[in-house]
Amino acid sequence: MGCDKVLIISYDFPPALAGTRRMVKFAKFLPEFGYDPIVLAATPDPMHPWDRETLREVEQQGYPIYRTPACDINHLRGMLSAIPRSYRGAKEWLWQKLNEPIREDDLLTYPTTVASPARKNKRTKPLALFSKQLGRRLRPWFYLPDDRVGWLPFAIPEACHLLDYQPIRFVLTTSYPNSTHLIGLYLRRRYRIFWIADFRDGWSTNPYFANYPTLLHRRLNERLEETVAKEADLLLAVSEPIAEHLRQLCGVGEKVQVIPNGFDLDDFNGLPAQEFDRFTLVYTGTLFGQRSPEPLFAAMRILFDEHPELRGELQAWFLTKWQPEHEAMIERYGLQDNVKNLGLMSYRTALAVQKSAHALVAIEGPSTHGEMMLTQKVFEYMACGKPILAITPENALAKVIRETGAGCVIDPEDITGLVARLYELFLGTFDYRPKLNIIAKYHRREQTRQLAKFMDELRSHRTRARQ
Repeated sequence: MGCDKVLIISYDFPPALAGTRRMVKFAKFLPEFGYDPIVLAATPDPMHPWDRETLREVEQQGYPIYRTPACDINHLRGMLSAIPRSYRGAKEWLWQKLNEPIREDDLLTYPTTVASPARKNKRTKPLALFSKQLGRRLRPWFYLPDDRVGWLPFAIPEACHLLDYQPIRFVLTTSYPNSTHLIGLYLRRRYRIFWIADFRDGWSTNPYFANYPTLLHRRLNERLEETVAKEADLLLAVSEPIAEHLRQLCGVGEKVQVIPNGFDLDDFNGLPAQEFDRFTLVYTGTLFGQRSPEPLFAAMRILFDEHPELRGELQAWFLTKWQPEHEAMIERYGLQDNVKNLGLMSYRTALAVQKSAHALVAIEGPSTHGEMMLTQKVFEYMACGKPILAITPENALAKVIRETGAGCVIDPEDITGLVARLYELFLGTFDYRPKLNIIAKYHRREQTRQLAKFMDELRSHRTRARQ
């Protein structure tokens, strides 16, 4: 008997940089357990960083990837903004190529995944900043359930076409964005398939995206979330708090399973070493909302005031996108020579920097429903074998750090404790004893094995029902 086909529906997929690793790894390992992946994704946003290394990785694995346009604010803004930017970039690239030999690697990395230094340091004009802030405020009023719902008119017909002409037995939808689950809901009602809804984040309980402008908006989102929870055949969550909320919605506890995020040791093969001339903390990923680096900056400043000799011996590297307030923080705390931001980099570049760091930083802030937060990168941090400084309130992230012994947990308001942990890390007196047997369960292959087991059970249950 041949392998069952699984249609993975994910708005983001390589070459997109963010929000892709979980589905990429499920697709990689599913064939080992008797399931063949097919991917449906939105065309990548031309204004967001592209990770061409990961794109080459998934293309080499050979499973089909179908892409459709998306009529949403992200793609529209990207298309409009990319026209003049692409023209300037093409001119600069052509001029460079006329004056030096063409190498194959150059062709593989154009357009670049990181903004040029000239653009990176360019200050935002007041009018542009005002329009951006205005758009951010107006957007929640008009997009339900989220600002990527404009993908549905393109994704649903393509998914139907795939189901009409291919023997697909399972459909796996993943969020964020939550609107992706509405595609699964439509397909579940129209076709005889098993539908798995995967929640990488909470929906109505998400501390970052559930700040609804009115009670009506909240009620509509809650109703959609409840419908998805009740009609999906299987609900996956990356953390227990998200899973518990889903159990309350669907009323069937065994239908909800936790498969956390994880790491793939294959990603660490052949990584180049990054040489640091100082003790270096590294943070990779996004910074927004209550996820603020200010507690770290405050602790570094106090540490330098207490031990001035450390100013030339300790630094923090960020691989992220600075907001204006972050740059202001660095100036306010006088850390211009001790904090460096490389911008958003490719996945393997970020892993190489993480692997070479002396310690790694994870950040979450206090928020309503913040107990659900469990950032993906903490599992990659674990695989690096370096102590993790988790600046976070009590939440799923804190629980995992303690469970695995992968580092220490410091509340963002405990600046004194944070200063002490920084000094211990620098001196090498920090008690770092990772529990390798527990960390091993977060390997992506083992997590895919769990997913395959759940799908086997769904298939067996339907077979018994027919008998």
